Amino acid sequence: MNRASKAWTAIALLGLLAGLGACNRDDPNKLLGEPSGTGKPCPPDTSGATATSGGNGGAGSGTTATGTSSASSGGGVTDAVPSYSEALRTASLKLVGKLPTLDQIEGIRSAPDQATAKTIYESYVDEYMNSPRFAAAMIEMWKNTFRSGNMTTGQTPNRDGAPNFAAKLVVEGLDYRQLFTATSGTCPTFDPMTGAFTPGDCANGPVTAGILSDQGLMFQYASAFAFRRVRFIQETFACRKMPAEWRSDPIPKGAGTYTSPWPFESIGAAVNGGRIDFQDTTAAICANCHTTMNHRAPLFAVFDDNGVYVDPAAAMAFSVVVPIDGNTPAVMSDYLPAGETTAWKFGKPAATLLEFGTQMAADDEVARCAVVRTWNYAFSKGDAVYDLADVPDTVIGPLVDQFKKNGYNLRDIVRAVFVHEDFVRY
Repeated sequence: MNRASKAWTAIALLGLLAGLGACNRDDPNKLLGEPSGTGKPCPPDTSGATATSGGNGGAGSGTTATGTSSASSGGGVTDAVPSYSEALRTASLKLVGKLPTLDQIEGIRSAPDQATAKTIYESYVDEYMNSPRFAAAMIEMWKNTFRSGNMTTGQTPNRDGAPNFAAKLVVEGLDYRQLFTATSGTCPTFDPMTGAFTPGDCANGPVTAGILSDQGLMFQYASAFAFRRVRFIQETFACRKMPAEWRSDPIPKGAGTYTSPWPFESIGAAVNGGRIDFQDTTAAICANCHTTMNHRAPLFAVFDDNGVYVDPAAAMAFSVVVPIDGNTPAVMSDYLPAGETTAWKFGKPAATLLEFGTQMAADDEVARCAVVRTWNYAFSKGDAVYDLADVPDTVIGPLVDQFKKNGYNLRDIVRAVFVHEDFVRY
Protein backbone atom coordinates (compact mmCIF):
# COMPACT_ATOMS: atom_id res chain seq x y z
CA MET A 1 0.00 0.00 0.00
CA ASN A 2 1.49 3.41 -0.99
CA ARG A 3 1.77 6.36 1.39
CA ALA A 4 -1.31 8.17 0.00
CA SER A 5 -3.47 5.06 0.29
CA LYS A 6 -2.31 4.52 3.84
CA ALA A 7 -3.17 8.10 4.72
CA TRP A 8 -6.72 7.82 3.36
CA THR A 9 -7.14 4.46 5.09
CA ALA A 10 -5.99 5.99 8.39
CA ILE A 11 -8.43 8.89 8.01
CA ALA A 12 -11.33 6.54 7.30
CA LEU A 13 -10.36 4.31 10.22
CA LEU A 14 -10.15 7.26 12.59
CA GLY A 15 -13.63 8.34 11.54
CA LEU A 16 -15.00 4.86 12.17
CA LEU A 17 -13.24 4.47 15.51
CA ALA A 18 -14.39 7.90 16.61
CA GLY A 19 -17.96 6.70 16.26
CA LEU A 20 -17.18 3.46 18.03
CA GLY A 21 -15.40 5.24 20.85
CA ALA A 22 -18.27 7.62 21.51
CA CYS A 23 -20.27 7.20 24.67
CA ASN A 24 -23.28 5.45 23.13
CA ARG A 25 -25.45 3.51 25.56
CA ASP A 26 -27.20 1.69 22.76
CA ASP A 27 -23.94 0.15 21.58
CA PRO A 28 -23.99 -3.56 22.54
CA ASN A 29 -20.19 -3.41 22.97
CA LYS A 30 -20.26 -0.39 25.27
CA LEU A 31 -17.82 -0.34 28.14
CA LEU A 32 -20.20 1.26 30.60
CA GLY A 33 -21.59 0.32 33.95
CA GLU A 34 -25.26 1.18 33.37
CA PRO A 35 -27.86 -0.42 31.07
CA SER A 36 -29.25 1.63 28.20
CA GLY A 37 -32.05 4.07 28.86
CA THR A 38 -30.98 5.09 32.37
CA GLY A 39 -30.18 8.63 31.32
CA LYS A 40 -27.12 8.63 33.59
CA PRO A 41 -23.90 10.23 32.33
CA CYS A 42 -20.91 8.26 31.13
CA PRO A 43 -18.12 7.53 33.60
CA PRO A 44 -15.83 10.53 34.06
CA ASP A 45 -12.85 10.57 31.73
CA THR A 46 -9.71 10.88 33.79
CA SER A 47 -7.38 9.47 31.16
CA GLY A 48 -6.75 12.58 29.03
CA ALA A 49 -3.97 14.21 31.02
CA THR A 50 -0.68 15.01 29.33
CA ALA A 51 1.77 12.17 29.66
CA THR A 52 5.02 12.56 31.49
CA SER A 53 8.18 10.59 31.08
CA GLY A 54 7.46 7.45 33.02
CA GLY A 55 4.39 5.70 34.39
CA ASN A 56 3.19 5.71 37.94
CA GLY A 57 3.69 1.99 38.33
CA GLY A 58 0.16 1.43 39.58
CA ALA A 59 -0.20 -1.68 37.47
CA GLY A 60 3.20 -3.22 37.82
CA SER A 61 5.31 -0.60 36.08
CA GLY A 62 8.24 -1.82 34.11
CA THR A 63 7.43 -5.51 34.21
CA THR A 64 7.10 -7.15 30.81
CA ALA A 65 7.64 -10.53 29.25
CA THR A 66 10.23 -10.57 26.50
CA GLY A 67 11.97 -12.92 24.17
CA THR A 68 9.17 -13.70 21.72
CA SER A 69 8.58 -12.80 18.11
CA SER A 70 5.59 -10.94 16.72
CA ALA A 71 5.30 -13.43 13.89
CA SER A 72 4.47 -16.22 16.33
CA SER A 73 1.85 -14.53 18.45
CA GLY A 74 0.33 -11.25 17.44
CA GLY A 75 -0.30 -12.19 13.82
CA GLY A 76 2.35 -9.72 12.64
CA VAL A 77 5.08 -10.12 10.07
CA THR A 78 8.73 -10.76 10.71
CA ASP A 79 9.78 -7.21 9.74
CA ALA A 80 7.18 -5.54 12.00
CA VAL A 81 8.60 -2.74 14.10
CA PRO A 82 7.31 -0.98 17.21
CA SER A 83 4.69 1.68 16.50
CA TYR A 84 3.64 3.11 19.82
CA SER A 85 1.15 5.53 18.29
CA GLU A 86 -0.66 2.65 16.57
CA ALA A 87 -0.54 0.53 19.75
CA LEU A 88 -2.00 3.43 21.73
CA ARG A 89 -5.21 3.39 19.69
CA THR A 90 -5.91 -0.24 20.48
CA ALA A 91 -4.77 0.05 24.10
CA SER A 92 -7.05 3.03 24.68
CA LEU A 93 -10.09 1.35 23.16
CA LYS A 94 -9.49 -1.86 25.10
CA LEU A 95 -8.61 -0.31 28.45
CA VAL A 96 -10.97 2.67 28.64
CA GLY A 97 -13.34 2.28 25.69
CA LYS A 98 -12.37 5.41 23.78
CA LEU A 99 -9.78 6.68 21.32
CA PRO A 100 -6.68 8.52 22.53
CA THR A 101 -6.57 12.25 21.94
CA LEU A 102 -4.74 13.63 18.93
CA ASP A 103 -2.30 15.33 21.30
CA GLN A 104 -1.50 11.97 22.88
CA ILE A 105 -0.85 10.36 19.50
CA GLU A 106 1.23 13.28 18.27
CA GLY A 107 3.14 13.32 21.54
CA ILE A 108 4.33 9.80 20.82
CA ARG A 109 4.95 10.46 17.13
CA SER A 110 7.10 13.49 17.91
CA ALA A 111 9.23 11.67 20.44
CA PRO A 112 12.93 12.05 19.58
CA ASP A 113 13.59 8.31 19.71
CA GLN A 114 11.93 4.92 20.25
CA ALA A 115 13.00 4.74 23.89
CA THR A 116 11.21 7.99 24.67
CA ALA A 117 8.15 6.93 22.65
CA LYS A 118 8.05 3.68 24.62
CA THR A 119 8.22 5.55 27.93
CA ILE A 120 5.41 7.91 26.94
CA TYR A 121 3.26 5.04 25.64
CA GLU A 122 3.66 3.04 28.84
CA SER A 123 2.77 6.08 30.93
CA TYR A 124 -0.51 6.31 29.01
CA VAL A 125 -1.22 2.62 29.64
CA ASP A 126 -0.74 3.24 33.36
CA GLU A 127 -2.98 6.29 33.14
CA TYR A 128 -5.73 4.32 31.41
CA MET A 129 -5.54 1.56 34.00
CA ASN A 130 -6.06 4.09 36.78
CA SER A 131 -9.20 5.49 35.13
CA PRO A 132 -12.73 4.59 36.32
CA ARG A 133 -13.38 3.49 32.77
CA PHE A 134 -10.82 0.69 33.13
CA ALA A 135 -13.00 -0.98 35.77
CA ALA A 136 -16.00 -0.74 33.44
CA ALA A 137 -13.94 -2.29 30.64
CA MET A 138 -12.93 -5.21 32.84
CA ILE A 139 -16.53 -5.84 33.86
CA GLU A 140 -17.51 -5.95 30.20
CA MET A 141 -14.64 -8.32 29.43
CA TRP A 142 -15.72 -10.74 32.16
CA LYS A 143 -19.37 -10.53 31.14
CA ASN A 144 -18.27 -11.62 27.69
CA THR A 145 -16.05 -14.34 29.15
CA PHE A 146 -18.84 -15.70 31.34
CA ARG A 147 -21.41 -15.03 28.58
CA SER A 148 -23.59 -13.52 31.25
CA GLY A 149 -24.71 -10.45 29.28
CA ASN A 150 -26.73 -7.55 30.63
CA MET A 151 -29.85 -8.10 32.71
CA THR A 152 -33.19 -6.48 32.10
CA THR A 153 -34.71 -4.41 34.88
CA GLY A 154 -35.98 -6.57 37.71
CA GLN A 155 -34.64 -9.81 36.24
CA THR A 156 -33.58 -12.43 38.76
CA PRO A 157 -31.33 -13.93 39.83
CA ASN A 158 -28.69 -11.24 39.60
CA ARG A 159 -26.01 -12.08 37.06
CA ASP A 160 -23.74 -9.12 37.74
CA GLY A 161 -22.07 -10.58 40.82
CA ALA A 162 -19.60 -12.93 39.13
CA PRO A 163 -18.27 -10.53 36.46
CA ASN A 164 -18.13 -7.72 39.02
CA PHE A 165 -16.10 -9.90 41.38
CA ALA A 166 -13.71 -11.04 38.65
CA ALA A 167 -13.22 -7.44 37.52
CA LYS A 168 -12.65 -6.29 41.11
CA LEU A 169 -9.84 -8.81 41.52
CA VAL A 170 -8.17 -7.47 38.37
CA VAL A 171 -8.68 -3.75 39.00
CA GLU A 172 -7.55 -3.90 42.62
CA GLY A 173 -4.60 -6.20 41.89
CA LEU A 174 -5.86 -8.97 44.15
CA ASP A 175 -5.05 -12.66 44.04
CA TYR A 176 -6.86 -14.14 41.02
CA ARG A 177 -7.25 -17.45 42.86
CA GLN A 178 -9.87 -15.83 45.07
CA LEU A 179 -12.16 -16.26 42.07
CA PHE A 180 -12.49 -19.89 43.23
CA THR A 181 -11.72 -19.72 46.95
CA ALA A 182 -13.22 -16.54 48.41
CA THR A 183 -15.81 -17.22 51.11
CA SER A 184 -17.25 -13.70 51.29
CA GLY A 185 -17.56 -10.51 49.27
CA THR A 186 -18.15 -12.36 46.00
CA CYS A 187 -21.06 -10.19 44.82
CA PRO A 188 -19.75 -6.62 44.83
CA THR A 189 -21.61 -3.69 43.32
CA PHE A 190 -19.95 -1.19 41.00
CA ASP A 191 -20.18 2.60 40.73
CA PRO A 192 -19.35 3.56 37.11
CA MET A 193 -18.81 7.20 38.07
CA THR A 194 -15.96 6.46 40.47
CA GLY A 195 -14.84 3.07 39.18
CA ALA A 196 -15.13 1.76 42.74
CA PHE A 197 -16.44 -1.60 43.92
CA THR A 198 -18.42 -2.04 47.12
CA PRO A 199 -18.03 -5.50 48.68
CA GLY A 200 -21.18 -7.56 48.97
CA ASP A 201 -22.14 -11.13 49.70
CA CYS A 202 -24.22 -13.35 47.45
CA ALA A 203 -27.49 -14.91 48.51
CA ASN A 204 -26.31 -18.42 47.77
CA GLY A 205 -26.99 -20.22 51.01
CA PRO A 206 -24.33 -21.90 53.15
CA VAL A 207 -21.97 -22.61 50.25
CA THR A 208 -19.55 -19.90 49.08
CA ALA A 209 -16.55 -20.70 46.92
CA GLY A 210 -15.77 -17.65 44.82
CA ILE A 211 -17.88 -17.58 41.66
CA LEU A 212 -18.27 -21.39 41.71
CA SER A 213 -21.31 -20.97 43.94
CA ASP A 214 -22.66 -17.85 42.24
CA GLN A 215 -26.44 -18.10 41.88
CA GLY A 216 -26.51 -16.19 38.60
CA LEU A 217 -24.01 -18.52 36.97
CA MET A 218 -25.64 -21.63 38.40
CA PHE A 219 -28.97 -20.41 37.03
CA GLN A 220 -27.55 -19.55 33.64
CA TYR A 221 -25.84 -22.92 33.19
CA ALA A 222 -28.54 -25.13 34.71
CA SER A 223 -29.07 -28.49 33.01
CA ALA A 224 -29.80 -32.14 33.66
CA PHE A 225 -27.08 -33.76 35.76
CA ALA A 226 -25.41 -30.29 36.16
CA PHE A 227 -23.14 -31.21 33.26
CA ARG A 228 -23.56 -27.81 31.62
CA ARG A 229 -22.17 -26.19 34.76
CA VAL A 230 -19.23 -28.57 34.65
CA ARG A 231 -18.60 -27.71 31.02
CA PHE A 232 -18.70 -23.97 31.79
CA ILE A 233 -16.14 -24.36 34.58
CA GLN A 234 -13.83 -26.50 32.43
CA GLU A 235 -13.89 -24.38 29.28
CA THR A 236 -13.87 -20.97 30.96
CA PHE A 237 -11.11 -21.58 33.47
CA ALA A 238 -9.03 -24.38 31.93
CA CYS A 239 -9.40 -23.18 28.31
CA ARG A 240 -9.91 -26.70 26.98
CA LYS A 241 -12.87 -28.79 25.97
CA MET A 242 -13.57 -32.20 27.42
CA PRO A 243 -11.86 -34.63 27.71
CA ALA A 244 -10.16 -32.68 30.48
CA GLU A 245 -7.61 -35.37 31.34
CA TRP A 246 -5.40 -37.76 29.42
CA ARG A 247 -3.45 -40.87 30.32
CA SER A 248 0.04 -41.67 29.03
CA ASP A 249 -0.94 -45.19 27.97
CA PRO A 250 -4.28 -45.14 26.06
CA ILE A 251 -6.18 -48.44 26.21
CA PRO A 252 -8.12 -49.89 23.24
CA LYS A 253 -11.68 -50.44 24.39
CA GLY A 254 -14.85 -51.19 22.47
CA ALA A 255 -15.41 -48.73 19.63
CA GLY A 256 -12.34 -46.67 20.38
CA THR A 257 -9.58 -45.93 22.86
CA TYR A 258 -9.84 -45.15 26.55
CA THR A 259 -7.72 -42.08 27.28
CA SER A 260 -8.63 -40.99 30.83
CA PRO A 261 -6.30 -41.59 33.81
CA TRP A 262 -9.25 -42.59 36.03
CA PRO A 263 -10.06 -46.29 36.53
CA PHE A 264 -12.66 -47.15 33.91
CA GLU A 265 -15.03 -48.55 36.57
CA SER A 266 -14.91 -45.37 38.70
CA ILE A 267 -18.15 -43.93 37.30
CA GLY A 268 -21.80 -44.89 37.36
CA ALA A 269 -23.21 -47.59 35.08
CA ALA A 270 -25.98 -50.17 35.04
CA VAL A 271 -23.61 -52.70 36.59
CA ASN A 272 -23.08 -50.63 39.75
CA GLY A 273 -26.47 -49.01 40.36
CA GLY A 274 -26.42 -46.07 37.97
CA ARG A 275 -29.35 -45.30 35.68
CA ILE A 276 -27.17 -44.09 32.78
CA ASP A 277 -24.49 -46.37 31.39
CA PHE A 278 -21.49 -44.05 31.40
CA GLN A 279 -19.29 -47.10 30.83
CA ASP A 280 -20.84 -47.78 27.44
CA THR A 281 -18.28 -48.39 24.66
CA THR A 282 -20.48 -49.52 21.77
CA ALA A 283 -20.40 -46.27 19.76
CA ALA A 284 -18.15 -43.95 21.74
CA ILE A 285 -16.01 -44.16 24.84
CA CYS A 286 -18.23 -42.13 27.15
CA ALA A 287 -15.83 -42.54 30.06
CA ASN A 288 -13.16 -40.42 28.38
CA CYS A 289 -15.14 -37.35 29.36
CA HIS A 290 -17.41 -38.67 32.09
CA THR A 291 -14.74 -39.98 34.41
CA THR A 292 -13.88 -36.33 34.99
CA MET A 293 -17.39 -34.90 34.62
CA ASN A 294 -19.02 -37.38 36.99
CA HIS A 295 -16.47 -36.67 39.70
CA ARG A 296 -17.20 -32.93 39.43
CA ALA A 297 -20.92 -32.67 38.76
CA PRO A 298 -22.28 -33.74 42.19
CA LEU A 299 -20.75 -30.61 43.71
CA PHE A 300 -22.80 -28.45 41.33
CA ALA A 301 -25.91 -30.64 41.42
CA VAL A 302 -26.86 -29.09 44.76
CA PHE A 303 -28.08 -25.93 42.96
CA ASP A 304 -31.57 -26.02 41.50
CA ASP A 305 -32.65 -24.57 38.15
CA ASN A 306 -32.83 -21.10 39.72
CA GLY A 307 -29.29 -21.42 41.04
CA VAL A 308 -30.45 -21.78 44.63
CA TYR A 309 -28.59 -24.14 46.97
CA VAL A 310 -30.73 -27.02 48.22
CA ASP A 311 -29.32 -29.37 50.84
CA PRO A 312 -29.23 -32.79 49.14
CA ALA A 313 -29.33 -34.59 52.50
CA ALA A 314 -32.56 -32.90 53.47
CA ALA A 315 -34.03 -33.35 49.99
CA MET A 316 -32.86 -37.00 49.80
CA ALA A 317 -31.61 -36.26 46.27
CA PHE A 318 -29.84 -33.65 44.19
CA SER A 319 -31.61 -30.63 42.70
CA VAL A 320 -30.92 -31.65 39.11
CA VAL A 321 -32.67 -34.40 37.19
CA VAL A 322 -31.68 -37.50 35.26
CA PRO A 323 -32.74 -37.21 31.58
CA ILE A 324 -34.84 -40.37 31.53
CA ASP A 325 -38.59 -40.96 31.65
CA GLY A 326 -40.00 -38.91 34.49
CA ASN A 327 -36.94 -36.67 34.84
CA THR A 328 -36.43 -37.90 38.38
CA PRO A 329 -33.90 -36.21 40.67
CA ALA A 330 -30.32 -37.43 40.43
CA VAL A 331 -28.68 -39.34 43.26
CA MET A 332 -24.99 -40.03 43.87
CA SER A 333 -25.13 -43.56 42.44
CA ASP A 334 -26.07 -42.06 39.08
CA TYR A 335 -22.68 -40.37 38.99
CA LEU A 336 -20.33 -42.54 41.02
CA PRO A 337 -20.33 -46.00 42.59
CA ALA A 338 -19.91 -46.48 46.32
CA GLY A 339 -16.45 -45.57 47.55
CA GLU A 340 -15.76 -42.87 44.93
CA THR A 341 -15.38 -39.25 45.99
CA THR A 342 -15.76 -36.01 44.10
CA ALA A 343 -12.64 -34.36 42.68
CA TRP A 344 -11.27 -31.66 40.41
CA LYS A 345 -9.00 -34.11 38.59
CA PHE A 346 -7.57 -37.58 39.11
CA GLY A 347 -5.52 -37.47 42.30
CA LYS A 348 -7.06 -34.10 43.25
CA PRO A 349 -9.98 -35.03 45.57
CA ALA A 350 -12.48 -32.40 46.69
CA ALA A 351 -15.22 -33.30 49.14
CA THR A 352 -16.68 -29.78 49.13
CA LEU A 353 -17.06 -26.97 46.63
CA LEU A 354 -14.46 -24.91 48.51
CA GLU A 355 -11.97 -27.79 48.30
CA PHE A 356 -12.79 -28.02 44.60
CA GLY A 357 -12.00 -24.31 44.19
CA THR A 358 -8.76 -24.75 46.12
CA GLN A 359 -7.69 -27.53 43.76
CA MET A 360 -8.50 -25.30 40.78
CA ALA A 361 -6.51 -22.44 42.30
CA ALA A 362 -3.44 -24.68 42.54
CA ASP A 363 -3.69 -25.93 38.95
CA ASP A 364 -1.16 -24.48 36.49
CA GLU A 365 -3.62 -25.08 33.66
CA VAL A 366 -6.04 -22.65 35.32
CA ALA A 367 -3.30 -20.04 35.74
CA ARG A 368 -2.29 -20.39 32.11
CA CYS A 369 -5.89 -20.02 30.95
CA ALA A 370 -6.23 -16.69 32.78
CA VAL A 371 -3.17 -15.34 30.98
CA VAL A 372 -4.32 -16.67 27.60
CA ARG A 373 -7.69 -14.95 27.99
CA THR A 374 -5.94 -11.69 28.90
CA TRP A 375 -3.69 -11.97 25.84
CA ASN A 376 -6.58 -12.75 23.52
CA TYR A 377 -8.56 -9.79 24.85
CA ALA A 378 -5.71 -7.40 24.10
CA PHE A 379 -5.11 -8.80 20.63
CA SER A 380 -8.83 -9.14 19.77
CA LYS A 381 -8.34 -12.83 19.14
CA GLY A 382 -11.21 -15.31 19.36
CA ASP A 383 -12.10 -17.56 22.24
CA ALA A 384 -9.43 -19.99 23.38
CA VAL A 385 -11.92 -22.88 23.24
CA TYR A 386 -14.61 -22.12 20.68
CA ASP A 387 -12.30 -20.44 18.17
CA LEU A 388 -9.23 -22.53 19.01
CA ALA A 389 -7.41 -19.27 19.73
CA ASP A 390 -4.70 -20.68 21.95
CA VAL A 391 -1.33 -18.99 22.41
CA PRO A 392 1.95 -20.95 22.05
CA ASP A 393 3.82 -21.64 25.27
CA THR A 394 6.89 -19.98 23.76
CA VAL A 395 4.89 -16.76 23.81
CA ILE A 396 2.69 -17.14 26.87
CA GLY A 397 5.16 -19.01 29.10
CA PRO A 398 7.07 -16.00 30.47
CA LEU A 399 3.79 -14.26 31.29
CA VAL A 400 2.46 -17.32 33.10
CA ASP A 401 5.69 -17.50 35.12
CA GLN A 402 5.34 -13.81 35.97
CA PHE A 403 1.70 -14.34 36.98
CA LYS A 404 2.57 -17.13 39.40
CA LYS A 405 5.60 -15.34 40.88
CA ASN A 406 3.60 -12.15 41.26
CA GLY A 407 0.97 -13.52 43.63
CA TYR A 408 -1.48 -14.24 40.79
CA ASN A 409 -1.99 -10.51 40.22
CA LEU A 410 -3.83 -10.39 36.89
CA ARG A 411 -3.71 -6.59 36.80
CA ASP A 412 0.04 -6.80 36.35
CA ILE A 413 -0.47 -9.25 33.50
CA VAL A 414 -2.93 -6.90 31.79
CA ARG A 415 -0.26 -4.22 31.84
CA ALA A 416 2.47 -6.64 30.76
CA VAL A 417 0.43 -7.66 27.72
CA PHE A 418 -0.38 -4.10 26.66
CA VAL A 419 3.31 -3.11 26.82
CA HIS A 420 4.52 -6.42 25.40
CA GLU A 421 6.91 -6.18 22.45
CA ASP A 422 4.47 -8.18 20.33
CA PHE A 423 1.58 -5.86 21.12
CA VAL A 424 3.36 -2.70 19.98
CA ARG A 425 4.73 -4.11 16.69
CA TYR A 426 2.98 -3.30 13.43
